[in-house]
Amino acid sequence: MKNKKLSFPTKVLILDNILCKIFSIFSGIFLSAYLYKISEEYVFQLALYNVVGWVFATIGAIFLADIIKRKDKIWFYRVGIIIKAVYAFIILILGQGITNHVVSLGILDGIATATNGFPFNMIESENITNGERIRYLGYGNALTGIVSIIAPLIIGRYITETSYTATAVPIIVITILELLVSFFLKSKNKTTEKLNLRSFFNKFKKDKTLWKLYVIEFLKGFNRNGVMNLVASLVIIRALTNDTAIGDWSSVFALLSTVAMLLFAKFYKKNYQSLVIILSTLIISISTILVILSPNFMAIVFYNISCEVFLHLIEKVSSLNLFNYSAKGIYKSRCNTEYFTFREIFLNAGRILGYLALMILALSGVISIAINTMFIIVAVSVVIMSGLIIRTKIK
Repeated sequence: MKNKKLSFPTKVLILDNILCKIFSIFSGIFLSAYLYKISEEYVFQLALYNVVGWVFATIGAIFLADIIKRKDKIWFYRVGIIIKAVYAFIILILGQGITNHVVSLGILDGIATATNGFPFNMIESENITNGERIRYLGYGNALTGIVSIIAPLIIGRYITETSYTATAVPIIVITILELLVSFFLKSKNKTTEKLNLRSFFNKFKKDKTLWKLYVIEFLKGFNRNGVMNLVASLVIIRALTNDTAIGDWSSVFALLSTVAMLLFAKFYKKNYQSLVIILSTLIISISTILVILSPNFMAIVFYNISCEVFLHLIEKVSSLNLFNYSAKGIYKSRCNTEYFTFREIFLNAGRILGYLALMILALSGVISIAINTMFIIVAVSVVIMSGLIIRTKIK
């Protein structure tokens, strides 16, 4: 009988994910809402912020990859946590003046991602076995989802009673706690070999499975992990009047996502992959059509539910394949850093392209047209991504 208990490193990774999620809620939908209130050019500003952030995250990942491969990844991960605390402190100091520092904040956010998020992916790959990966993704995301239910309620009300900048204080405390938790993590697969992206490219360019996985990551960066998050947030922000309401609805979406992740952890099997992907893609497509044809509040809610639940399911299936494949052959140890460096390049390229498209559309001055156009482009990318996932079988 298989051991159903999660290992200690896996539990620590889940806890770290939870703390990281609280920070992302603060710097995600609530930052979008804050900029919306104080800047008429909020869509362009937000898109610019994300473009700059992901450009520097990609440059940072490539620059640090060689050092991370040969040194202890944990220390770079901790540097990223400290930079996140500095980011929150700057928000606290600048207040409404952040609109004049969008590029600088984007650069800081990108550096934090490169030093924090990039090595964390490799730490996950090293510490979690393929046998417990489904449970890690399922239960981990379910617990993170519970935090995603509670945190927006608290943050929304706290911002309403105080201010967005005042919320930076408890966020700084949370990043300090995240730093302390990181001391329970260990880095494995250390090597003296230097990073060689060209050699790795020559190895993987004939690997059709890995190419599919990387193209899926590019499309994921374009939709679920990129501009789709912002577009879905914007339609909710425009429909609601205050941070409390934004927090309440964010909690509802998180609750549904949590239930979906619990079901994923309990019932998902590899032979269900095609069924899960097809049904989820169909629901996402229908919700996109509805929100374009009739952008009323219920259509907007349905669209956000489809993003948080069904696109989340698609993402987890693709992540399961990506991380399982990272634990095979030369990708497991000798080339693990190169594997995730190229993953960052493809994923972030999708993010940058998506936000650039929104920036260009926002310059038209007609925000509703820009957002509707992005709805269509993103939906098409989801369909293509889903088709590739169905055709990618990882044993």
